[in-house]
Amino acid sequence: MVTGVKYLEDCPKEPRIPVYLLVGGCFGIIKLLSSLWRNIQTRRNRDVISDDPDSDGAFSSSTYRTMDALLFVFLFGWHIAGTYWAFNIWTPHFDQLLYEPSNWCDKTVYMFTVYQLCTCYVVMAAFLLVLLVFMCFQKCCCR
Repeated sequence: MVTGVKYLEDCPKEPRIPVYLLVGGCFGIIKLLSSLWRNIQTRRNRDVISDDPDSDGAFSSSTYRTMDALLFVFLFGWHIAGTYWAFNIWTPHFDQLLYEPSNWCDKTVYMFTVYQLCTCYVVMAAFLLVLLVFMCFQKCCCR
């Protein structure tokens, strides 16, 4: 989010890249704080809520689940859009050119975006790999 704000005007080749960082950071923080708030409230009210195991009070309400799902879908789509925007201008000019003043992107904002996107894809791939290994282990060993 901070990088997006700091370099908001420093990528005329693809001006949506700093906006991608800014908006993604804001909505990511909202999702993180929402999840954190829900976990704190659930732990705090665990003993207060009735003995019904399906009851989680207001913290499992359809409104919260809908908001959480919408935030996830938005962030997922925003991540795909950011991937397209960043890799569509692969290795732009990092310095402003005299004869093409709009054909550049600041190296810091561009490389930060590329590293952030690549890190997200590596983490997702590692998660899927671990999940696949656990599924294979369960299928092979639990027969």
